[in-house]
Amino acid sequence: MDPSYSGQDVLRCHICETPMPSLYCDICHIHLCKACVGEHILDESKEHKVVPFKNRGSTYKCPKHCSKQCLLYCEQCDISICLLCISCGEHENHKKVGILESLKKKKTFLREDLQELEKTIYPEYQEIASYILIQKSAVEENSQKLKKAIDKQGDERHKEIDTIIKTLKSDVDMMNSDHLGVLNDKETEITITISEITKGIEDLKLFLESNDLSLLSAYKSINDEFRRLPQKHLLSLPSFTPKTISSEQIYQQFGSLSKLSISTNEYASIAEPSTPEKLLIEVPHLISNIDLKSGVDQKFLVMSCRSTEEIWTRDQENTMRLYDF
Repeated sequence: MDPSYSGQDVLRCHICETPMPSLYCDICHIHLCKACVGEHILDESKEHKVVPFKNRGSTYKCPKHCSKQCLLYCEQCDISICLLCISCGEHENHKKVGILESLKKKKTFLREDLQELEKTIYPEYQEIASYILIQKSAVEENSQKLKKAIDKQGDERHKEIDTIIKTLKSDVDMMNSDHLGVLNDKETEITITISEITKGIEDLKLFLESNDLSLLSAYKSINDEFRRLPQKHLLSLPSFTPKTISSEQIYQQFGSLSKLSISTNEYASIAEPSTPEKLLIEVPHLISNIDLKSGVDQKFLVMSCRSTEEIWTRDQENTMRLYDF
């Protein structure tokens, strides 16, 4: 591979291949050493513009006169111009500087912007981004904390409900025991009575089969004893009446979350660096007319521009008006 075209080789003069040439033809886009400049510009088939290597790319074709090179910069029109532009009188009385001087000024402005972005603005935004990450971590941590508190509250309420259920069931068992005790005693009493009545029936049947007058005369009736029936116990069975609780009541009694509050704390603005002075236009231009409706004798005391399209006014009677256009 030709070393002059090697990506890892140093820059060389296009004509003699001398390393590290100090000049550059901005028209032909080639590197030149001092010794070869004369040979290069002898080629009159096209125009040449040899500049120091550090100023390469500073040659511009005039946007209006394509065959001419821009030698000056009109600061008022903010464009590069050639000598023909000046001779035509288009930029008469305008402030003009050399292309290289204008390039130097603009690069100075760019360096100031770059320095502010790298040294001030970027670190501030990085700090804000880091703070946001800390806030996100705090949000997640608080979320887990809230969920644990809700689970704990739920466990406590479940325990209370389980205790209530056990208590009610125990009350049911106690009432059942009392009722069954009364019924068992009554059942025993009735069983004994039925046994006595059964024996009386059997005795009567034996008497009826006997013809012994003395035995029949000795019989005493037991019907009076059993003719009066025992009282029946009327039991009022207990019932369970569930209490209706709405979901909203449960939610209110269970607990609540405080509302999310997001407030903004405006960061201090970074002081703007000084900027190059801008020239005022020589002749003011009328943009638009605004009909400010007020009394004949009223004068505006205050005028405030909210934007390029809105104006607030206040007159002597403290009447405020908003004009948009």
